[in-house]
Amino acid sequence: MRSSMTRIASIALLIALFSTTAIRAHAQASILPPNNFHFDGSWNCEGAFGNGKAHKSKFTGATILGAKWIELTEQDIEPATGYLAKYLLGFDPAQKRFVEFDANNFGAATYSNADGWQNSAMTMTSPISDDPKAPCVANRFVYTIANKDAFNVDWQISKTATLSWITSDHLACKRTSPA
Repeated sequence: MRSSMTRIASIALLIALFSTTAIRAHAQASILPPNNFHFDGSWNCEGAFGNGKAHKSKFTGATILGAKWIELTEQDIEPATGYLAKYLLGFDPAQKRFVEFDANNFGAATYSNADGWQNSAMTMTSPISDDPKAPCVANRFVYTIANKDAFNVDWQISKTATLSWITSDHLACKRTSPA
């Protein structure tokens, strides 16, 4: 009997230690990209929309709030639609997820990711929409680090709930000045 109680106590202790370690790992999750890359500074970005039309924009980036969040600002140059956006990327310990807030002069959206940076890329995905009038069921941003002075951002959409992704916008960004 005593040996059974000892085993139960040992198992309970191991479970408690494992749970505490897992919670701490998530609580300390970092939004900062791998390999000492940082978004701080100014960036010129060029690429194309899914229809082949040119897309050029300027990004500025900063690490904010005690290095817990990344702030990116985008201003489109071409096409000259006046598009302006502010993206905030961070980790929400309450949700145990990485989150992105996208506020722009045409609307707003939220995205999330449970896994963080994987192989120099982070994918931030929207919730699935059940609105039959929506142009897509879901969309996502894929941020990929190319090297210390370059990153790509792809905006992808899925028109089906089975999530078949189509690139609708691709930008290759090069650093023009450090912060």
